[in-house]
Amino acid sequence: SGTGKTLFAVQFLYNGITQFDDPGVFVTFEESPNDIIKNSHSLGWNLQKLIDDGKLFILDASPDPEGQEVVGNFDLSALIERIQYAIRKYKAKRVSVDSITAIFQQYDAASVVRREIFRLVARLKQIGVTTVMTTERIEEYGPVARFGVEEFVSDNVV
Repeated sequence: SGTGKTLFAVQFLYNGITQFDDPGVFVTFEESPNDIIKNSHSLGWNLQKLIDDGKLFILDASPDPEGQEVVGNFDLSALIERIQYAIRKYKAKRVSVDSITAIFQQYDAASVVRREIFRLVARLKQIGVTTVMTTERIEEYGPVARFGVEEFVSDNVV
C-alpha cells in the first residue's frame, strides 16, 4: 500500500499514448476515475484530455458502495466483456488493471477468483494487448503472489 502501484499503471498507459500513440484502457477496482484523473494531474498528466481525445478509457469496476451479496457462482464474464468492448472501441494496445488484490477482497471463494483471473489474462493475451496488473504483497520478502495466482498468469513480475 502506498508504493505507487496505481501511478505506475497510469504511467504505463500515459507514456504509451503520448510517446507511441498506443491507446489504453485503465480498469480500476479501488480508486474512482475522478480521483485517478485528479492524482495524475498533480504529475502534469492531463488524463481528461486523453479521455476526451478517445485515447484513454477508464473502466470503473469498483464495488457498489452499498455492498453486494454474491449469490451463486462468481465469474468475471461481464467484466471481461466490458474490457474487451472498451479495447475494441478505443483500439487499445495497452491495458492496466488496478488491482488484482481488490478482486480477491470482494469475494470469499479464492479458488474461483483464481480461475477467473486466469480467464481474464488468457482473454487479454488472445486479444493481443500488453497488460500491467497491480497487486499487493503481504510481506516485504518472500513470495510475490499474495493469492497464489499472480506469478503464474504473468510473463514478468516487477
